[in-house]
Amino acid sequence: MRNTKRGGICFQYHELGHCSFGSRCKFSHVQLLEDSSSKRPASKQPGKRSKASRRGSPPHADHIDSFFAEHPNFDYDPSAPIWTEFNRMCDDFEWDSGNYEMRAARREFKSAMVQQFNHLYGIDEEDLNSWHNLCKVLKIEPVPEDLTECRERVRETYVNLVDLVDTPRTGAAVKIFPNLEKLQEYTIKTEKYFPKEDAYAGGLLRFLLREILHSYVG
Repeated sequence: MRNTKRGGICFQYHELGHCSFGSRCKFSHVQLLEDSSSKRPASKQPGKRSKASRRGSPPHADHIDSFFAEHPNFDYDPSAPIWTEFNRMCDDFEWDSGNYEMRAARREFKSAMVQQFNHLYGIDEEDLNSWHNLCKVLKIEPVPEDLTECRERVRETYVNLVDLVDTPRTGAAVKIFPNLEKLQEYTIKTEKYFPKEDAYAGGLLRFLLREILHSYVG
């Protein structure tokens, strides 16, 4: 059944058949058909299909892969950094910043990024296992046993959130910065911006964003 809400497709509903936000979700709950005829045209090269499409569906819910699967005429590389692929897709489709399709795709991409973070690291800021997982990715050793200490150690670690989503895909280690200023310089230079607000942001992500935004303003 289609939901007429605006704001793009709910990737959680697409992948799992249900959404934790239920009727409060601002995204459309659409069961997409697997047949290629159901996919909207996305470029001037109708015969070209993405690498992800040729390989078939991933064995787990990958919201970034699902986003790019909605643009089958783009030759998507799932091992490349996510913003690199999005910008390359915009170039391939000749989308500029004023293009409606580009703005709509950018909204959906940002939501997919948030949902992928939730999938990788969890949504509950009170879940010690989620913090342990995050500490391991950030190479915090030894991993604290206490929830409060985990938070403190992560709070003292300056890292780009897009890199946290990229690392399982690219295999690149997450870069740790000595201070906030260096992190800001890196983020601006690479344009690896993570959405500040999104309806799908879980408690763990909101905690990390609060810490980063608080540091920015003071």
